[in-house]
Amino acid sequence: MSATQDDNSTKDSLSTEEQLNDLRKKYVAADNVWKIASVVVLFLALVYVVLIFMKLLDISFYVDAIVAVVLLALMFFCIYLLPHFLKTSSKQKEYFAKYKEAYLKTTLENAFKDGEYSDYEKVSARDLTKITVLKKAKGAVANDCIRGQYKKIPFSRYDLALRYGKKKASSECVLIITELKTKIKSEVQIVENSFKIGGIEYEQPETFCKILSKDEKFDEKFEVFAQDQDDGEKLLKDKLINKLKKLDVGGPVAIFCDKNEMCLIIKKKKDPMEAPIHTPVKEKKALKEAEKEVENIKTWIELIDDCL
Repeated sequence: MSATQDDNSTKDSLSTEEQLNDLRKKYVAADNVWKIASVVVLFLALVYVVLIFMKLLDISFYVDAIVAVVLLALMFFCIYLLPHFLKTSSKQKEYFAKYKEAYLKTTLENAFKDGEYSDYEKVSARDLTKITVLKKAKGAVANDCIRGQYKKIPFSRYDLALRYGKKKASSECVLIITELKTKIKSEVQIVENSFKIGGIEYEQPETFCKILSKDEKFDEKFEVFAQDQDDGEKLLKDKLINKLKKLDVGGPVAIFCDKNEMCLIIKKKKDPMEAPIHTPVKEKKALKEAEKEVENIKTWIELIDDCL
């Protein structure tokens, strides 16, 4: 039997969890090499600067210039290029792809009619600006994208990493887009007071009016803004108010409605359903995270199906 056949038979005998942890360890080892190399280069640069400043190193101008250029090149390589290569390496890609294929794709697709899962999608700034709650974002990358139907209501669900200005995109929120059965003529926003997007508190749009309900607890927790007061009052039914007060989907929420579309935006502290890096992969935990996102989608669609 060849070495390749031995490797294949060993892989077959390992569980998915064990295979993923082997891949994770290889990725972490590469990550540690990068960190150690970066620390060593930065330390050498610091020692060199101190020696030059204290005039303890007597070298010619040309040698000094060459050493400085080499150290700067090494710092650039360690701080910018190595992390990029690491994030796009085959080790990381194989690990993340296998994790999501094993624990997310099947769970998420089987939970819904016409369920379809994709790991990554680009979202254009033009599409984002339609959702005015996110209008300040200049772009976004979407991952863990799910499409399907639940209770005959089509939906799309994304993890969004939003970009503001020149800043790097960072994980911000989960976006669930559904059809709105209660037709309205203009935009309505229902924003939880603790909801922040782009690191700042959400502000009332200039052309919108603020609508108060007859429920003090709801008004303490949410603010409702509408382009047309009739549309806002049309949506704010007692049943919806009572359910929104109890809604728990893992973070503060904002709701955007316009004509026949309704979006739920859930602010998240971290990107859900991602493969762990510094802790071992556990099948039960991974499936539980996927099932939690399924429940969030179902909870939201059941709420709007019942109330709107």
